[in-house]
Amino acid sequence: MKDFEKDYYLRSFIKNAEDLCADCIKYESFLTWQLRNVHQPVYTGPQRVKGIDTPVFQISIFTQKLEDGFTIENQIAQALHGYQGQFGGTGGFWIAKADLMWLYNTFDDTIGMHQIILDCTLDIPA
Repeated sequence: MKDFEKDYYLRSFIKNAEDLCADCIKYESFLTWQLRNVHQPVYTGPQRVKGIDTPVFQISIFTQKLEDGFTIENQIAQALHGYQGQFGGTGGFWIAKADLMWLYNTFDDTIGMHQIILDCTLDIPA
C-alpha cells in the first residue's frame, strides 16, 4: 500500500469511527483515544540535531461482541502500523513512523462491554 493510499485509508477510517461513535447506542460499540505520554528526554546538544519526539496515544475499543472489537482493531492496525506521512490530513503534521502495539483485551462488567486497548507511538522528527 502506498503512502497516499494509507493516508486516505486512515482519514476514511477515522471518519467511519467518528460516525460509529455518533451512533454508538445504535451499534453498541464505540472507540476512544487519548494522548497518554508526551515525555521526551532532554537533549542538551546542538539545537539543529534535536532527534525525534515520540508521543504515545492510547486507543480503547468497546464492543458488545469480542469479534467486532478484533475486526475494528485489525482495521486500525492495517491503517496505522508502519504508517509514514502526513498524520491528520492537511492540517496535521508529518510522522516518520507509527508503531501500534496491542496491550490487552478485557471485559468491563460495569458497562457490559468488551474492551481492547492499543498503544500507538508516533515518531515525529523535531
